[in-house]
Amino acid sequence: MNTKQEIVDAINRENKGAAPPALFTQTGTTEMMSVCGSSWPEANYSEDAMIKLALQPSELFGFATVRIPFDMTAEAERLGCEVFEGDNSRQPSVSNSPCKTGEIGDPPDLMPVDEFLSGGRPAMYIRTAERIAKEHPDLFLTSCTIGPVELAGLMVGFEEFIMGSFMNPDGVMNWVKKMTPYQCAYAEALSEASDNVFIITEGAEDVMDPDTFGTFTPYEGQVFTSIKNSFSTAHVCGITENILEKLAGLGSTILSVESHGDPQSVFDRVGDKVVLAGGIGAISTLLQGTPDDIRDAAWKAVDAGYPVIMSECGVPPQTPNVNLEALAKYRG
Repeated sequence: MNTKQEIVDAINRENKGAAPPALFTQTGTTEMMSVCGSSWPEANYSEDAMIKLALQPSELFGFATVRIPFDMTAEAERLGCEVFEGDNSRQPSVSNSPCKTGEIGDPPDLMPVDEFLSGGRPAMYIRTAERIAKEHPDLFLTSCTIGPVELAGLMVGFEEFIMGSFMNPDGVMNWVKKMTPYQCAYAEALSEASDNVFIITEGAEDVMDPDTFGTFTPYEGQVFTSIKNSFSTAHVCGITENILEKLAGLGSTILSVESHGDPQSVFDRVGDKVVLAGGIGAISTLLQGTPDDIRDAAWKAVDAGYPVIMSECGVPPQTPNVNLEALAKYRG
């Protein structure tokens, strides 16, 4: 049986048995939506619908974890961006921003931080976390937000942000600095109701030059410093070969990166610096693999030394239930 306590023990490096399975990344799938009757996009905008869908991994497969929300657009939407709501197989995405002008300008005056937290979906997500914590204290609750680099990219457009990091680095840095107080306050608020705050950090080498990412780490680090009441996880999708140590030094309790089938190399480099969670490739294994593939990958990560076994990126919406069940029960 999976339990919340063994996840806590694993993060504290006190677990005695095989590493517990968990889900800290997004968990919405079309099969679970069909089972419970709660689907995207409604589950991204309704507390009740979100909670119902978020509980499915526990109710159907026995995970001791619950994770909210399912997307990463609420913060940008609150600050004025337009959002495409998606459908039952596509998450919401930023479709336009009043700050996207084709170049990096000075950040405009935006709402105060306390106003940011008190309305829109950020406020809804905080309330949802509070409800889950109260109604399901036996589950390890992870609440997700994004880092200031990710939010700045959504506000000005990622293409403009990446080009600006070469052509106008001071302008880009001003945007990262502008976003940092919002994300620090939001992460702290989520930590008051959650067991773990999961921060999506934009730094993958297939998107950003490692040296450029290095200039942003003080601001990403401020977000983790603000998380005072829970564990914290830094997550990056993509290639992290040349920034792995930087990620391990951000100040998070846990690090979630893609190991590309080689969890041992990741563990050997940073396993003594931060708790590693992962081992299961989201696309190659969880979505496209068989239950046996998932069990094999899980034990490979256990043998490498990973304290927590989970998907290394968001659970793909088309992931079959049998594969999630295999992860939840990989220990037999």
